[in-house]
Amino acid sequence: MAPTSRLPRFGYKALGPSTPDVTSAQHCRAEVFLAEHGWVSMDPADVAKVAREETGGWLASDAPIVAAVRAKLFGACEGNWIAYNTAHGVALPKAKHGDLVFFMYPQAETAEGRIDCLAPAAFKYTTTAEPA
Repeated sequence: MAPTSRLPRFGYKALGPSTPDVTSAQHCRAEVFLAEHGWVSMDPADVAKVAREETGGWLASDAPIVAAVRAKLFGACEGNWIAYNTAHGVALPKAKHGDLVFFMYPQAETAEGRIDCLAPAAFKYTTTAEPA
C-alpha cells in the first residue's frame, strides 16, 4: 500500500491521515449560512489541530501558519474526507430499523436491530485510504 503521506494535506503535516488505517479518523466539519454567500464550509477543528500539532506546541491564532490555514479552510475543507450526508433522518435502502439521526460512521443491522456504530467493541470495521 502506498504511504498516505502523499495524500493532499494543504501542505500541513498535522492535516490528513498519518496511516492507511483511517477507521477511527471520522471527523465532522461545519457549514454556516452567511447571507452574502449562502452555505459556506469551514473546518475549525482542523485549524485547531494545526495550531496544536504543526510545530509540537500550541500556536496563537494569529501565528502566520495558523492564519494561513484558517484562510484556506474558510470556504473549503481539507481534501481527505468523504461526505456521507448532509441531512437528518436518513433512510438507508432496505433498512428495517428506522431512519438514522445522522450518518457519520458505517452502519449495519442484524435481525435483532441496528448495531451501535459508536460502540467499537460491538461493531468492528476497518476503513483504509490510499492516494489516487
